[in-house]
Amino acid sequence: MLRLADRVPLKRQISLLAGAIGLTVVGVTTVGSALLARGQATGMAQDALQQVARSVADRLDQDMAERLREIRNVAALEPLQPHWLENTGSLRNVLDAMQRTLPDYAWIGFAEHAGQVRAATGGILEGASVASRPWFLNGIRQAAVEDVHAAVLLESLLKPHADGAPFRFVDVAAPVSDGSGRIVGVLGAHLSWRWAEVVRREVLSSRRPELKEDIIVLDRSGRVLLGPDLGAAPYTTAELAAGRFMDRRAGGDRLATAASTRGRGDYAGLGWIVVALQPVDTALAGANRLTGLILLLGLGAALLGIIGIRMIAGRLSRPLARLTEAVDRIGREPDTRMTHRVHGSPEVLRLSTAVRSLLRRIGTAEDDARQVRAESSDAVHAAEDRVRRLGADLHAMQVLADTDGLTGLLNRRAFMPLANDAMSYFKRYQRGICVLMIDIDHFKRVNDLYGHAAGDEVIRQVGRIISDAIRTTDKVARFGGEEFVVLLRETDLQVAAIFAGRIRQTVASTVFEPEGHCLRATISVGMASAELADDDIDRTIARADEALYAAKSCGRNCVRMFEGKPSANLRAAA
Repeated sequence: MLRLADRVPLKRQISLLAGAIGLTVVGVTTVGSALLARGQATGMAQDALQQVARSVADRLDQDMAERLREIRNVAALEPLQPHWLENTGSLRNVLDAMQRTLPDYAWIGFAEHAGQVRAATGGILEGASVASRPWFLNGIRQAAVEDVHAAVLLESLLKPHADGAPFRFVDVAAPVSDGSGRIVGVLGAHLSWRWAEVVRREVLSSRRPELKEDIIVLDRSGRVLLGPDLGAAPYTTAELAAGRFMDRRAGGDRLATAASTRGRGDYAGLGWIVVALQPVDTALAGANRLTGLILLLGLGAALLGIIGIRMIAGRLSRPLARLTEAVDRIGREPDTRMTHRVHGSPEVLRLSTAVRSLLRRIGTAEDDARQVRAESSDAVHAAEDRVRRLGADLHAMQVLADTDGLTGLLNRRAFMPLANDAMSYFKRYQRGICVLMIDIDHFKRVNDLYGHAAGDEVIRQVGRIISDAIRTTDKVARFGGEEFVVLLRETDLQVAAIFAGRIRQTVASTVFEPEGHCLRATISVGMASAELADDDIDRTIARADEALYAAKSCGRNCVRMFEGKPSANLRAAA
């Protein structure tokens, strides 16, 4: 090795070493950046998919809760009590009108206590017996919802779908009582399962097409209800329980997230599981482009570094060569002392005979050392600047993860830790906190009449009104749909009621003008204060939610405090 080093010029040795170091740095940086970028891109894509799945699950719960509430309310209408068993024609007209108003109902009918259909939309199945059907058997006892199933009696009676797809329904039923409270039959409705496909399309249409996202819905056992391969069970129980997994079926790997329906209000839910999917290549496209860019920049920087170091090495080696020749001449004088031979390069080998002359030029070496220290200091400053920029980027990503995309308010994931901290502070110092649950009244009408873009604008403006009204110490978040939650610190119910009334009045007096339409909206507000017996803030939120039901049942556009658990009639009316 020493002989080889003696034959390789110093300029070339420095260039080769610098090139090797540069390529190593580029390789390590590229691999590390690729792993980091792919991990972050995967996490962000899964977070976005989780929001999509949660949005669809909440929409399914919301719509099913509304359908159950509608059927219960119609079954309990006092004006209809004389007609259930007496006037079939009038009852059929009422049911037909209800179906025209809510076309998602494929069939609505009233069956007597013995199970015979007395009146139905379009006269379909009138006189037929449904005594053995699950919706009748469960609906005679209490309001009930039956999971998705194929049509049995209605397959040949309803107009077929244009695409020839079979009929599938979700059944909603409620018992019907006469004036004395005696159950005289069951009001049942078959909700077309195609409604869920409409929800799926609406959510996907709100997403960018290039994301190539897809949504499927499974029943509680994991079998497909909506999507390809109906009836199949494509995922394991462990995958669905984990919530995030990789779909490796034919057609390419896809990121997958699962969110279960949780019910809403009196609707306990049917345990449906919504799975949102996105191709891995699509999710990681940005990370792959970033990795390629880092690689190109790194190679370019390494090439420029090699060229620069080669030029510097050339400039350094030329003076050394001239100096070596001069020292060599001086060493030939009789009184010149020789030094030991030093190996490493041809220049160093010859320079070892001129060490005395090198000592006289030590000052030049000191200047080089100061220059190296200055360059090292510049490199440290540059590295510190890169670290600061990376910290700013990470903070921006955290803010994005904690923010509701529609309103810019906190989302539920970011709100709950803040609320639990406030609850801990309350328990330690007994400084009161209150929770407001706010819901936009009749919001479905806005979507139905003006479209979902107008509905989104109303949600944004209501969120802005609430956000402008709170103090800096208070927190407001969008919990989903048209529902907001406000946390008021160091506030009792009396002050909270004034605050809530001010927000309600501001919303009621605001004219909303989404997409050229002029409309008004109102809100209902439920309030509750934290109690020392509460295990966590969820208990307080639950009481505020109960108060919201009371506000809804009292006609909406009002504020109600929690005064004990509301009755079933109030919750049904809400």
